[in-house]
Amino acid sequence: MSTGIFGTRAGLVADVNLTVQVILLALLSLGALQARRGRPDTHRWLMTAAVVANAAAIILVMNPSFFRALPSTLRDPWSLRSTLIWPHMIIGALAELLGVYIVIRLRIEASGTVNWRGAKTAMAVTWVLWALAAVVGVGLYAVWYL
Repeated sequence: MSTGIFGTRAGLVADVNLTVQVILLALLSLGALQARRGRPDTHRWLMTAAVVANAAAIILVMNPSFFRALPSTLRDPWSLRSTLIWPHMIIGALAELLGVYIVIRLRIEASGTVNWRGAKTAMAVTWVLWALAAVVGVGLYAVWYL
């Protein structure tokens, strides 16, 4: 029986994490829109909040979940669960690491503007990786808990 909020086999923590991840992707998208509208301060704060909140989710929820799932993924490496968990982990880690790099780099710059070449490309790549990790994560949730 479910202890979560969506009526699946997932527990409350998995359901809350799924909800948080969808909100964070929306927050990232809103932050990108703020940058396009010429609101760099709002953009910076939204992106920083998303990256920090995602890091907390990775540390507190996703890493423990991954290590609980690891034995079954190693026993059956060609299962749908196994084939989804690895891309989700790798793409998500890349997105988070790139996000952390961008946030730190922009926080260090005193001018408040993006002064490094390739910044917009790095930000776009980060958003795409993050969105892809979220889509695979939703798929993983569906396979694991539905």
